[in-house]
Amino acid sequence: MEVDCDQDPLNTIYLPATLELLDAPEHFRVQQVGHYPPANSSLGSRSETFLLLQPWPRVQPLLRASYPPFATQQVVPPRVTEPHQRPVPWDVRAVSVEAAVTPAEPHARVLFHLKGQDWPPGPGSLPCAWLHATHPAGTAHQACHFQPSLGACVVELEFPSHWFSQGSTTRAELAYTLEPAAEGPGGCGPSQEEDPREQALPVGGVELRPADPPQYQEVPLDEAVTLRVPDVPVRPGQLFSATLLLRHNFTASILTLRIKVKKGLHVTAARPVQPSLWTAKLDRFKGSKHHTTLIICHRAGNTGLDSSSPPELSEFLWVDFLVENGTSGGVAVTRPVTWQLEYAGQAPEAEKDKMVWEILVSERDVRALVPLAKAEELVNTAPLTGEPRHVPIRLVTVDNGGALVEVTEHIGCESTNTQVLQVSETCDAVFVSGKESRGAQGVQVDFWWRRLRASLQMTVWAPLLPLRIELTDTTLEQVRGWRVPGPTEGMPEPEAAAEEAERRPRSCRLQYQRAGVRFLVPFAAHPLDGGRRLTHLLGPDWLLDVTHLVAPHARVQDPRVASLEGGRILVGREPGVTSIEVRSPLSDSILGEQALAVTDDKVSVLELQVQPVMGISLALSRGTAHPGEVTATCWAQSAFPAPKQEVALSLWLSFSDHTLVPAELYNQHDLGLSVSAEEPGAILPAKDQGAQLGVVVSGAGAEGLPLHVALHPPEPCRRGRHRVPLASGTAWLGLPPAPTPPPALPSSPARGPPATEASVGGKQWEAGGVGGSGVVKGKFERAEAEAREEEEEEEEEEMVPAPQRVTDLELGMYALLGIFCLAILIFLVNGVVFVLRYQRKEPPDGATDPASPQPHNWVWLGTDQEELSRQLDRQSPGLPQGEGGCPCESGGGGEALTVAQAPGGGTSSSSSTLARKEAGGRRKRVEFVTFAPAPLAELSQESVGAPAVQSILVAGEEDIRWVCEDMGLKDPEELRSYMERIRGSS
Repeated sequence: MEVDCDQDPLNTIYLPATLELLDAPEHFRVQQVGHYPPANSSLGSRSETFLLLQPWPRVQPLLRASYPPFATQQVVPPRVTEPHQRPVPWDVRAVSVEAAVTPAEPHARVLFHLKGQDWPPGPGSLPCAWLHATHPAGTAHQACHFQPSLGACVVELEFPSHWFSQGSTTRAELAYTLEPAAEGPGGCGPSQEEDPREQALPVGGVELRPADPPQYQEVPLDEAVTLRVPDVPVRPGQLFSATLLLRHNFTASILTLRIKVKKGLHVTAARPVQPSLWTAKLDRFKGSKHHTTLIICHRAGNTGLDSSSPPELSEFLWVDFLVENGTSGGVAVTRPVTWQLEYAGQAPEAEKDKMVWEILVSERDVRALVPLAKAEELVNTAPLTGEPRHVPIRLVTVDNGGALVEVTEHIGCESTNTQVLQVSETCDAVFVSGKESRGAQGVQVDFWWRRLRASLQMTVWAPLLPLRIELTDTTLEQVRGWRVPGPTEGMPEPEAAAEEAERRPRSCRLQYQRAGVRFLVPFAAHPLDGGRRLTHLLGPDWLLDVTHLVAPHARVQDPRVASLEGGRILVGREPGVTSIEVRSPLSDSILGEQALAVTDDKVSVLELQVQPVMGISLALSRGTAHPGEVTATCWAQSAFPAPKQEVALSLWLSFSDHTLVPAELYNQHDLGLSVSAEEPGAILPAKDQGAQLGVVVSGAGAEGLPLHVALHPPEPCRRGRHRVPLASGTAWLGLPPAPTPPPALPSSPARGPPATEASVGGKQWEAGGVGGSGVVKGKFERAEAEAREEEEEEEEEEMVPAPQRVTDLELGMYALLGIFCLAILIFLVNGVVFVLRYQRKEPPDGATDPASPQPHNWVWLGTDQEELSRQLDRQSPGLPQGEGGCPCESGGGGEALTVAQAPGGGTSSSSSTLARKEAGGRRKRVEFVTFAPAPLAELSQESVGAPAVQSILVAGEEDIRWVCEDMGLKDPEELRSYMERIRGSS
């Protein structure tokens, strides 16, 4: 039975130690396609690569390597993109608040944010961020200290005035470094004296402009009048102005302006831009909730507009406003201002139109709105797990002076691409739910609060389905001679203990091979413009191990054939073909599938490959494919053991089908393992051993102490006390001896009984009485295997196979086979009946005697016009048969000829042939007449009275000549003589 698989099974061998990351919120094991580290080709080492995606939290992540009872751990090194001077691996986001500065506002502000988590207040030492500005006129530096709980701070760097003296727009480059906080309550030490540009991380650039660009917005009141208002927040007690502009074709002489404001805001004055052209009168009316101001403007005389004014719009009136103190109450609020315009000649539909302008009043000078995200990179695993993935968002405002204030109300937000990323209704998180169809780099989410707007760019990685299911072996076979305890129906009674001992092997089931399972998938981001070029996480040849995510949703299609243990180990149950599939938790679709087969072909455990472990060492290194890539490699320490040294033994099983699997894949209760040493008392069983097998070296011993390990079936499934092991292997503690020529073995070697034995947890340790071969790798005792072959076959016959359920396909095949067999049987019966009926028929006269010769076929030649009514006289003498081979006699008429021969000198009779006439000319006809020999009685009577007579119908000479030529008379003399005899006889 064969199964075609998409990928070749893995055949790596490594130290089965456990490598795991601690204190890392989100990480994956990764594998590069077609690349296996050199460390994964030895029994004594193992290497794995991890990807840390989430920014590092306050506690540095650790990587732990363990092979019980030994363990070690190390701190994960900082990211390769960060400066070497950084004492701790902080992950920082820098946001420049201003894009340009002027001499009136010469401050550049940069917000720094520590990503990864919330930072509660405490004694933890958060670092300082140093901002470095580089300009052709010089450099400037300023620092800030990160503050909890936002884990953020703002650097406000003032540029020197001479940087603006060049008269044109220039550019300053910004960069930052992180340094430890100075001693004291949150202070930062002096800036470094050396040039930090080589080690600083870039922030961006800022423009230095010689003049301050105006910040206002223009709103049309109608077709002729436009309102210009400031576009910045105002503070309590501040005086500001709004400007009215008129078009050049405005001809009305009186203009009335009604302004309605809420309490806390007052209209203080109305000033014409050109008092010589216009006059303004101001009247105030106070209400319970609103104040109304009426401004009436008159044109002075008949003077038109100033010819020097712009042709389109010209400033007409200034209206001054005053904000009362305490209006905002410490919180930014908006104050609506309603404008209504009236003048002669105004359009009727515009007379009742009102324009509402909102003024943002705040006690703080808010300069920017900035969203803070714990991570800017999101791996969308929701399609695999069915659980949404969230990234928390916090919105803060940056004030003049560097203060940060979190905003929680009156926030708006929107995602620019909901097929990639979504945003919550409260704008406090972005998330993916599993319904997204793709990933993307730089997908934008917009936020707004009052008049401030900000955006956040995220990278979303989506899985490229289907999953790749990787099996160490896709064909699981039955292991020869290895049986494990099966389910028993009841416990034996005490008096039936002897019978139960005999029936113990019958309660054991067959052991099939096992395989390791891993679920891998690549992650990629699609282009935002709809193109087909993908950007892969790490690279196009990298796969992420998602076994821990999809294992709960993985299953074997036919659980009778195989099963999954813990989502990572495939166990064969009975022969058959099935598949492992992973179903989507969000729908009925299949995320990945891999075929496998379990066969009843038998394989043998050829050898045990044994690696002694007396300690674990670990090394970490950073990769270059991603800033969060970390590679861990661990080695087994196998130096010469000290007295009372605990030793763990790592075992690999080598099968005859060229597969290698670690013993950890099999249940400890199914492994009967024993270890022995040549020196008595050299080893003792380990007290607390978490690995498959462990011992304690009790004495100092000599260099090169060999340990012999054997694999047996579990004790309940063994027969006999001296059962030969399934396989064995040898491990050396210390240096093995130099290779020497093997001595001649005795003709009948025998093993002595072990000096001491001990068993713990189903395992057996022996000391003394075992000879060693001096090889590093284990060997299979082939001579003994041949000796126990008959015993295994005997035991297999004693095993009663469990009844297997017949499938519907097998039932259909059996039904078809029965129908075909029935049809063949009916056909054979019909044939036999036909033969019997044919044999019962009475044969014709002349054929009853089996010795009689076969009848002869005779040829008659003639035409349709000839009347064939004459018969020759039966008493006419015949010619001797030896001449010409065909006796012929001629009759009168010479029209037709019939040739007949009576064998054995007997008479022959012919049936009469009637002539037929047809309309049409003369046509010759050939008829075949068969003359059967007469019965013996009749033949004997006629032979006494008269000689044999030949019946001849006279035919034409041409016909006779043609017949005789066919008889072989081609010679002219023979033919002439024969024709004369014919004429003479006729």
